Amino acid sequence: MKTLALVVPCKNEAKRLDVGAFLEATRKWPWLSFLFVDDGSTDTTAETLAHLSNLSCAMHAIHLPETRGKSHAVRAGVLHLGRSSKTDCIGFWDADLATPLSEVPAFMRYFEENPAMSVVIGSRWARLGGRIRRAKLRGLGGALTRLLARKALGVEIYDTQCGAKIFKRETALELFRQPFRSRWLFDIELLARMGRRRLLRNVCEHPLSFWFDAPGSKVGLGAMKELLHFALRPDFYLPLQDAKK
Repeated sequence: MKTLALVVPCKNEAKRLDVGAFLEATRKWPWLSFLFVDDGSTDTTAETLAHLSNLSCAMHAIHLPETRGKSHAVRAGVLHLGRSSKTDCIGFWDADLATPLSEVPAFMRYFEENPAMSVVIGSRWARLGGRIRRAKLRGLGGALTRLLARKALGVEIYDTQCGAKIFKRETALELFRQPFRSRWLFDIELLARMGRRRLLRNVCEHPLSFWFDAPGSKVGLGAMKELLHFALRPDFYLPLQDAKK
Protein backbone atom coordinates (compact mmCIF):
# COMPACT_ATOMS: atom_id res chain seq x y z
CA MET A 1 0.00 0.00 0.00
CA LYS A 2 1.22 3.52 -0.79
CA THR A 3 1.94 5.72 2.21
CA LEU A 4 -0.48 8.51 3.15
CA ALA A 5 -0.39 11.56 5.43
CA LEU A 6 -3.71 13.21 6.25
CA VAL A 7 -4.00 16.85 7.32
CA VAL A 8 -6.70 17.29 9.96
CA PRO A 9 -7.68 20.97 10.50
CA CYS A 10 -8.86 21.65 14.06
CA LYS A 11 -10.66 24.66 15.49
CA ASN A 12 -11.92 24.19 19.06
CA GLU A 13 -12.23 20.41 18.64
CA ALA A 14 -11.15 19.36 22.16
CA LYS A 15 -14.56 17.95 23.09
CA ARG A 16 -15.23 16.24 19.76
CA LEU A 17 -11.88 14.80 18.73
CA ASP A 18 -12.09 10.99 18.81
CA VAL A 19 -8.62 10.16 20.10
CA GLY A 20 -9.32 6.43 20.05
CA ALA A 21 -10.38 6.38 16.40
CA PHE A 22 -7.23 8.14 15.21
CA LEU A 23 -4.99 5.94 17.34
CA GLU A 24 -6.70 2.76 16.13
CA ALA A 25 -6.26 3.84 12.50
CA THR A 26 -2.49 4.29 12.90
CA ARG A 27 -2.21 0.86 14.53
CA LYS A 28 -4.36 -0.84 11.90
CA TRP A 29 -2.71 0.79 8.88
CA PRO A 30 1.03 1.40 9.35
CA TRP A 31 1.15 3.28 6.03
CA LEU A 32 -1.10 6.04 7.48
CA SER A 33 -0.08 9.12 9.49
CA PHE A 34 -1.83 12.30 10.62
CA LEU A 35 -0.86 15.95 10.88
CA PHE A 36 -3.28 17.93 13.05
CA VAL A 37 -3.34 21.68 12.40
CA ASP A 38 -4.63 23.78 15.28
CA ASP A 39 -6.27 26.81 13.64
CA GLY A 40 -5.91 29.23 16.55
CA SER A 41 -8.18 27.30 18.93
CA THR A 42 -9.23 29.00 22.16
CA ASP A 43 -10.21 25.82 24.05
CA THR A 44 -7.93 22.96 25.10
CA THR A 45 -7.40 21.62 21.57
CA ALA A 46 -3.65 22.26 21.83
CA GLU A 47 -3.40 20.06 24.92
CA THR A 48 -5.46 17.31 23.27
CA LEU A 49 -3.21 17.35 20.22
CA ALA A 50 -0.10 17.20 22.39
CA HIS A 51 -1.55 14.10 24.05
CA LEU A 52 -2.26 12.54 20.64
CA SER A 53 1.27 13.23 19.44
CA ASN A 54 2.66 11.47 22.51
CA LEU A 55 0.55 8.38 21.88
CA SER A 56 1.98 7.55 18.44
CA CYS A 57 4.90 8.54 16.24
CA ALA A 58 2.39 8.54 13.34
CA MET A 59 0.56 11.57 14.77
CA HIS A 60 1.95 15.09 14.76
CA ALA A 61 0.58 18.58 15.32
CA ILE A 62 1.36 22.15 14.36
CA HIS A 63 -0.27 25.26 15.81
CA LEU A 64 -1.25 28.44 13.98
CA PRO A 65 -1.10 31.63 16.08
CA GLU A 66 -4.52 32.88 14.97
CA THR A 67 -7.63 31.59 13.24
CA ARG A 68 -7.36 31.97 9.46
CA GLY A 69 -10.03 29.54 8.27
CA LYS A 70 -10.05 25.98 6.99
CA SER A 71 -8.36 26.74 3.66
CA HIS A 72 -5.34 28.32 5.36
CA ALA A 73 -5.10 25.53 7.94
CA VAL A 74 -5.21 22.76 5.32
CA ARG A 75 -2.71 24.58 3.11
CA ALA A 76 -0.34 25.10 6.06
CA GLY A 77 -0.54 21.39 6.79
CA VAL A 78 0.09 20.33 3.19
CA LEU A 79 3.11 22.62 2.86
CA HIS A 80 4.48 21.39 6.20
CA LEU A 81 4.20 17.79 4.98
CA GLY A 82 5.96 18.77 1.78
CA ARG A 83 8.94 19.82 3.88
CA SER A 84 8.86 17.14 6.57
CA SER A 85 7.41 13.99 5.00
CA LYS A 86 8.05 11.77 1.98
CA THR A 87 4.67 10.04 1.84
CA ASP A 88 3.32 8.98 -1.56
CA CYS A 89 -0.03 10.71 -0.99
CA ILE A 90 -1.25 13.73 0.98
CA GLY A 91 -4.86 14.48 1.81
CA PHE A 92 -7.16 16.20 4.27
CA TRP A 93 -9.91 14.82 6.48
CA ASP A 94 -12.44 16.59 8.71
CA ALA A 95 -11.67 16.34 12.42
CA ASP A 96 -15.23 15.38 13.36
CA LEU A 97 -14.87 12.14 11.35
CA ALA A 98 -18.22 12.69 9.66
CA THR A 99 -16.46 10.59 7.02
CA PRO A 100 -15.16 7.68 9.12
CA LEU A 101 -11.53 6.64 8.83
CA SER A 102 -12.70 3.21 7.68
CA GLU A 103 -13.18 4.83 4.24
CA VAL A 104 -9.46 5.62 3.85
CA PRO A 105 -8.36 2.24 2.39
CA ALA A 106 -11.08 2.49 -0.29
CA PHE A 107 -9.67 5.88 -1.34
CA MET A 108 -6.16 4.48 -1.53
CA ARG A 109 -7.18 1.54 -3.71
CA TYR A 110 -7.87 3.96 -6.57
CA PHE A 111 -4.21 4.97 -6.58
CA GLU A 112 -3.08 1.36 -6.36
CA GLU A 113 -5.29 0.21 -9.23
CA ASN A 114 -4.82 3.23 -11.51
CA PRO A 115 -1.30 4.76 -11.59
CA ALA A 116 -2.62 7.77 -13.54
CA MET A 117 -5.03 8.76 -10.75
CA SER A 118 -4.13 12.14 -9.25
CA VAL A 119 -7.00 12.94 -6.87
CA VAL A 120 -9.77 11.02 -5.11
CA ILE A 121 -12.55 13.00 -3.44
CA GLY A 122 -15.35 11.79 -1.20
CA SER A 123 -18.89 12.04 -2.51
CA ARG A 124 -21.93 12.05 -0.22
CA TRP A 125 -24.18 10.45 -2.78
CA ALA A 126 -27.36 9.07 -1.20
CA ARG A 127 -27.92 5.66 -2.76
CA LEU A 128 -29.05 2.14 -1.98
CA GLY A 129 -26.51 0.47 0.28
CA GLY A 130 -25.09 3.76 1.52
CA ARG A 131 -25.85 5.46 4.83
CA ILE A 132 -25.67 9.20 4.23
CA ARG A 133 -27.37 11.37 6.83
CA ARG A 134 -27.35 15.14 6.25
CA ALA A 135 -29.19 17.95 8.01
CA LYS A 136 -31.67 19.73 5.75
CA LEU A 137 -29.83 23.06 5.86
CA ARG A 138 -26.51 21.45 4.91
CA GLY A 139 -28.24 19.48 2.18
CA LEU A 140 -29.73 22.63 0.67
CA GLY A 141 -26.43 24.48 0.93
CA GLY A 142 -24.63 21.56 -0.70
CA ALA A 143 -27.13 21.40 -3.55
CA LEU A 144 -26.75 25.12 -4.23
CA THR A 145 -22.96 24.90 -4.10
CA ARG A 146 -23.04 21.93 -6.48
CA LEU A 147 -25.18 23.78 -9.03
CA LEU A 148 -23.00 26.89 -8.90
CA ALA A 149 -19.79 24.88 -9.15
CA ARG A 150 -21.06 22.90 -12.15
CA LYS A 151 -21.97 26.13 -13.94
CA ALA A 152 -18.69 27.86 -13.07
CA LEU A 153 -16.35 24.93 -13.71
CA GLY A 154 -18.15 23.42 -16.67
CA VAL A 155 -17.79 19.89 -15.30
CA GLU A 156 -20.21 17.39 -13.77
CA ILE A 157 -19.45 16.83 -10.12
CA TYR A 158 -21.79 15.60 -7.43
CA ASP A 159 -20.07 16.82 -4.26
CA THR A 160 -17.50 19.61 -4.10
CA GLN A 161 -17.51 20.20 -0.35
CA CYS A 162 -16.94 16.79 1.28
CA GLY A 163 -14.10 17.14 3.77
CA ALA A 164 -12.32 13.99 2.63
CA LYS A 165 -9.88 14.36 -0.28
CA ILE A 166 -6.60 12.59 -1.11
CA PHE A 167 -3.97 13.61 -3.67
CA LYS A 168 -0.78 12.23 -5.10
CA ARG A 169 2.04 13.98 -3.29
CA GLU A 170 3.28 16.04 -6.24
CA THR A 171 -0.29 17.01 -7.17
CA ALA A 172 -1.04 18.21 -3.62
CA LEU A 173 2.10 20.33 -3.42
CA GLU A 174 1.32 21.95 -6.76
CA LEU A 175 -2.37 22.61 -6.03
CA PHE A 176 -1.70 24.08 -2.57
CA ARG A 177 1.35 26.13 -3.57
CA GLN A 178 -0.61 29.41 -3.81
CA PRO A 179 -2.91 30.80 -1.06
CA PHE A 180 -6.67 30.53 -1.52
CA ARG A 181 -9.01 33.48 -1.77
CA SER A 182 -11.77 31.58 0.00
CA ARG A 183 -11.68 30.61 3.69
CA TRP A 184 -14.38 27.92 3.43
CA LEU A 185 -15.26 27.25 -0.25
CA PHE A 186 -11.67 26.52 -1.21
CA ASP A 187 -12.69 23.08 -2.53
CA ILE A 188 -14.11 24.85 -5.57
CA GLU A 189 -10.87 26.75 -6.03
CA LEU A 190 -9.05 23.42 -5.83
CA LEU A 191 -11.22 22.02 -8.64
CA ALA A 192 -10.55 25.14 -10.70
CA ARG A 193 -6.81 24.69 -10.22
CA MET A 194 -7.15 21.06 -11.33
CA GLY A 195 -8.97 22.27 -14.43
CA ARG A 196 -6.24 24.78 -15.29
CA ARG A 197 -3.66 22.00 -14.96
CA ARG A 198 -5.78 19.58 -17.02
CA LEU A 199 -6.03 17.18 -14.08
CA LEU A 200 -9.80 16.71 -13.98
CA ARG A 201 -9.56 13.64 -16.22
CA ASN A 202 -7.52 12.00 -13.44
CA VAL A 203 -9.94 12.86 -10.61
CA CYS A 204 -12.38 10.34 -9.19
CA GLU A 205 -15.38 10.82 -6.91
CA HIS A 206 -15.59 7.98 -4.41
CA PRO A 207 -19.19 7.36 -3.20
CA LEU A 208 -18.98 7.11 0.57
CA SER A 209 -20.56 4.14 2.30
CA PHE A 210 -21.23 6.17 5.44
CA TRP A 211 -21.38 9.86 6.32
CA PHE A 212 -23.26 11.73 9.02
CA ASP A 213 -23.60 15.24 10.44
CA ALA A 214 -21.45 15.02 13.54
CA PRO A 215 -22.88 16.63 16.71
CA GLY A 216 -21.86 20.27 16.83
CA SER A 217 -21.33 20.56 13.07
CA LYS A 218 -23.15 23.44 11.45
CA VAL A 219 -23.20 25.58 8.34
CA GLY A 220 -21.36 28.66 9.54
CA LEU A 221 -22.42 32.20 8.72
CA GLY A 222 -19.05 32.84 7.09
CA ALA A 223 -19.52 29.88 4.74
CA MET A 224 -23.02 31.03 3.81
CA LYS A 225 -21.74 34.55 3.07
CA GLU A 226 -19.00 33.10 0.88
CA LEU A 227 -21.55 30.97 -0.96
CA LEU A 228 -23.69 34.04 -1.68
CA HIS A 229 -20.62 35.96 -2.82
CA PHE A 230 -19.60 33.07 -5.07
CA ALA A 231 -23.09 33.08 -6.63
CA LEU A 232 -22.78 36.80 -7.39
CA ARG A 233 -19.05 36.95 -8.22
CA PRO A 234 -17.66 33.54 -9.23
CA ASP A 235 -14.84 35.31 -11.07
CA PHE A 236 -13.45 36.41 -7.68
CA TYR A 237 -12.68 32.79 -6.78
CA LEU A 238 -11.59 31.38 -10.13
CA PRO A 239 -10.84 32.47 -13.71
CA LEU A 240 -13.73 30.79 -15.51
CA GLN A 241 -12.11 30.75 -18.95
CA ASP A 242 -9.18 28.71 -17.58
CA ALA A 243 -11.24 26.40 -15.40
CA LYS A 244 -13.31 25.20 -18.36
CA LYS A 245 -10.34 24.12 -20.46
